[in-house]
Amino acid sequence: MTDTVPDGTRTHLPGSAAARAALRRSLRELYAAWGYQAVEVPMLERYDPAHPRAEQAFAFADRDGGLLSLRSDFTPALARLVREAWPHAADPDVHRPVRLQVAGPVWHAAMPELARTREFTQVGVELIGVRHPRADAELIHLARESVRRVGLRPRVEIGSPGFVRALMDEAEVPAAARPGLADAIDRKDLADVEGRLGRAGARGSAADALVAVPDLYGSIDRLDRAERVAAGDASRAALAYLRGVLEEFEDASELILDLGMARRLAYYTGVTFRAYTVDFGQPLLGGGRYDGAWLPYAAGFALGLERLAAALPDADAEPWPARVASLDDHASRLLRAAGIAVVRPVAAEPDAARAEARSAGAAWLVDRSGALEALRSQPDDAERARLRGLLEGDDA
Repeated sequence: MTDTVPDGTRTHLPGSAAARAALRRSLRELYAAWGYQAVEVPMLERYDPAHPRAEQAFAFADRDGGLLSLRSDFTPALARLVREAWPHAADPDVHRPVRLQVAGPVWHAAMPELARTREFTQVGVELIGVRHPRADAELIHLARESVRRVGLRPRVEIGSPGFVRALMDEAEVPAAARPGLADAIDRKDLADVEGRLGRAGARGSAADALVAVPDLYGSIDRLDRAERVAAGDASRAALAYLRGVLEEFEDASELILDLGMARRLAYYTGVTFRAYTVDFGQPLLGGGRYDGAWLPYAAGFALGLERLAAALPDADAEPWPARVASLDDHASRLLRAAGIAVVRPVAAEPDAARAEARSAGAAWLVDRSGALEALRSQPDDAERARLRGLLEGDDA
């Protein structure tokens, strides 16, 4: 028998568990306030080799000889749910939004490069059934508010893989050359971009525009230059859509344009984004538009709870499980009904109960007669008055 957890997993002590629960609750309330309904999908799925994370899935045999896998991403399961429960959202001729939110664990068999874990909690939202700049802007607004909600200052980088794809089409870049070229653009390696375009035989204004893309980074004013270098109708249309998204923001001070954000080019079809906070080098969340991958029109984002907690100061601070310990069950019921956590000492003898209450972090002890006793040398008088009022049946 082994007493170690598998690599890439971790346990959470009370402080960490309480902080994580508080983050999930706060984000769930934020998304609900924007009209996103919470849904749940199975953690166990049929293994699908076409799944975008199939290589990372934990797969194992079912009793019937088929393959099952643990959930490695919410999107496919959400798409199935939408097709069943909101079939209009799967109809490209019907433009009516469905707003959903999800939260729960996902598993990756291979260690992700940044998360360094194989089991983590993902929280996300999806806006399905519509394609419009206001829809993409709504998600970026909500991504920014997600960072603000937990007390951090947001910075959101916005890109357009659709623009890069359109330029590749206009430059007639061969399909086999596109993944490497997209990676070079994303890394902003100008020499590699030029070399790959040369080897692919790409010439003309569209190829020149692709060379310029890595430098299209900075304030949203960089969009003006992008429009000047756009080579054809499709690339100009992608930038017009992006401009429509950016025009939905009265204050763009927290937005950064990065048109070289070109990874996952085969998945994201339009605007994409990722949110950061100052003094924390990794993105807290990411997402974008992925029309046609699973549904005709769909966009969303997801954040990793572990990443978010790591960016917060004192996220694992040990909480007091209860402010009050009580030997009187009637008093305990009164206090719990008022929303106060109360521990029930196992020790019945007063001195032992007092010591047990102190070790549990309690500030007050209610004895068997219902009397309130302070367990700290400098008790909070306002709290004492409130507790006494509750014990005496005075809600005031």
